[in-house]
Amino acid sequence: MEVSTLSAPHASLCLYNTLSKQKVPFQTVEPGHVGIYLCGPTVYDKAHIGHMVGPVLFDCIKRYLSYSGYEVNWIVNLTDVDDKLIQKATERGISMSEVAAENIDDYQNNLSALGVDQIDHLPRATESMEEIIQLTKSLVEQEYAYESQGDVYFDVTKDPNYGKLSNRSIDTVQGEGGSTAARKKNAADFALWKTAKPGEPAWDSPWGRGRPGWHIECSAMSRKLLGQTFDIHGGGLDLVFPHHENEIAQSECCHGLPMATYWVHNGLL
Repeated sequence: MEVSTLSAPHASLCLYNTLSKQKVPFQTVEPGHVGIYLCGPTVYDKAHIGHMVGPVLFDCIKRYLSYSGYEVNWIVNLTDVDDKLIQKATERGISMSEVAAENIDDYQNNLSALGVDQIDHLPRATESMEEIIQLTKSLVEQEYAYESQGDVYFDVTKDPNYGKLSNRSIDTVQGEGGSTAARKKNAADFALWKTAKPGEPAWDSPWGRGRPGWHIECSAMSRKLLGQTFDIHGGGLDLVFPHHENEIAQSECCHGLPMATYWVHNGLL
């Protein structure tokens, strides 16, 4: 795998990197610029105080980096298509988009109440479907992923570095493979694209009508807004595995480059 070129290190600033498990000097991909991607909420219900921990902390991080002279581009994504949203929409008898819109408004009101005003973009998964499909298609073409009965799965055995963030081997994450185990080559393979069930929201794709898996959404949105390699990827500690581990696998296999230089995780409240 190629190694991206970094700018000169900051004279005094260090970050704890979950990937290396140590504090390391801060160096940017592009001199004077910082790209940050923070995993935001799945908007199936109202926000609680735990959802605000990441935004408050990363708002402080952006403020300090801006004060230090960096030009910062901070992204917080909104997952607005997911099993939980579909279930909530069914329970309430309204559309998935209505559920999402209501809870995005609530989330943004909470951000405003806490003075979190440094976010540059709040992209929604449903607005990035073309990028999600193209990234999935590229992984299939490179034989890192495969189609099975309308689903598309990432083949974890094709990534020799799988597990490097969470320090887990493929053998330790096998499990039973979930309800779709019969469609997978390996129990640990994860979905990039899911075939639509009757009545579910769906989009056209090379594999039929369906919707994206959770992990591919963030890889596509971060690439769209920050490029193939960016500086800081953040989120709660609960996202180290499987979400961030799977993001790394699909992004780095696709591009042959590190996805992010620093993986920064906040504790939970």
